[in-house]
Amino acid sequence: MEINVLEREGVVIFKLSGRIIAPDVSKITAVITEALAELTEPPKLVFDFKKVIGMDSSGLGAMMKIYAEIHPRGGKIAVINVSKHVKNLIVMARLITVFQNYDSEAEAIAALVEPAQ
Repeated sequence: MEINVLEREGVVIFKLSGRIIAPDVSKITAVITEALAELTEPPKLVFDFKKVIGMDSSGLGAMMKIYAEIHPRGGKIAVINVSKHVKNLIVMARLITVFQNYDSEAEAIAALVEPAQ
């Protein structure tokens, strides 16, 4: 499991690859916590699942934990390039409205930086 972190227009992008399963969840959480510690504005996060080949409930739990940490601070999460398997996990956990799904990185960034109406 690998995770690359980028920043564009105030949005932190996490490009994930490999399998997001129990042994690697602590690594993901540590990288994301470190990135969040540097933010002064409400966090805007994009998770790119293009190179993810599998995810289990532990991976989904890590995503929920991140959401629980940033939501009270006005944070938002978007996901892109979600495979059918990962999308099914999100739907089954009834988190489809929590993790907004977009077709591209540019679309996700635009949605996250758009002022709330």
